[in-house]
Amino acid sequence: MVMQIGGPAKSMAAVFKQYAGMYAMAEFKRLSAGQEVYTCNVADFLVDYMESLTDEQVRRFSECYLGHEQSMTADARVILVPLLLPNSAYLGRAGGTRGHGIFPCFLGNNRAEIQITMNAANYLSSDTNQAPTSSSGKCALLYHQVEMTSNNILRYSDLRGSYSLVSRRFTELSSGWTSAAANTEVIVKNQQPQGTVSEVFIVAVAEDADASRHDRTGHILPVSFSVTADSIDQKVLDAPYKIKAELWTNGFVPPSDFPSPGRLCFAAHASQSDKLYSGGYNMKNASNVNFKFRFDVDVRYRLIAVQLQRVKIDSLGKIRSYLDG
Repeated sequence: MVMQIGGPAKSMAAVFKQYAGMYAMAEFKRLSAGQEVYTCNVADFLVDYMESLTDEQVRRFSECYLGHEQSMTADARVILVPLLLPNSAYLGRAGGTRGHGIFPCFLGNNRAEIQITMNAANYLSSDTNQAPTSSSGKCALLYHQVEMTSNNILRYSDLRGSYSLVSRRFTELSSGWTSAAANTEVIVKNQQPQGTVSEVFIVAVAEDADASRHDRTGHILPVSFSVTADSIDQKVLDAPYKIKAELWTNGFVPPSDFPSPGRLCFAAHASQSDKLYSGGYNMKNASNVNFKFRFDVDVRYRLIAVQLQRVKIDSLGKIRSYLDG
């Protein structure tokens, strides 16, 4: 399922950002029977997905979905933003062979709800003071509907009590975009993510108080990054070459426009552990878990834990997500 945003024209001096569609949607939230199932920062998942593609794949995907042009203009365009249903390919990384299947829409008497929060229009513009015209009345939801035999429709449309799959959840450990001064150690204290954490990554961009100007194609690597649990160092990357070695040995080989953020990896070959358990760090057994990092330039950062979540539909048709089991 995708949200189509139907080409708001700019007709002004500024042009669209290079990957404008990546900045259109702020948050996607899934609810069932009035209760939140999970929440996604859409840009975080799209950037992570793009990081797993080749340069050619980035070009083709962004031209088709994100309104990308080789030479960006202010021309009207159609943007397609993936909606992160439990079976969405964009909750994971590219290159896996595991199928994503379908999402059975019959939930009995329980209402399924999607809530979408959009960014301000100037997030898509290369100039803060210039924004596209309103997209009001130009949006639509598009989805693939699987046509089956009558027997398979009965079999697959109602999977109450049996639907269960594993996807990723990004849990932010910081409090939104936060400034960090050059050559100053930052400590994020007492964070205890539930469940199993396959990696923790730190998204850092050039210092700018205006969040609409943050460039997600320009991630800045820390020069040191470590995790300490109950005063015992669990993993220490204390030099730039160790930061880069951590990425290489875990299979993070990004395309030109989407460099990897700094990562602490706890799964085996973490770049490919998005759907199948391959190790992790159960942090709930520690009383205090602190993350320490340092940059050699001024940045704004967000610290994010990657967890595996199981999404189920129970026998009553309620959708639930779990970090354990």
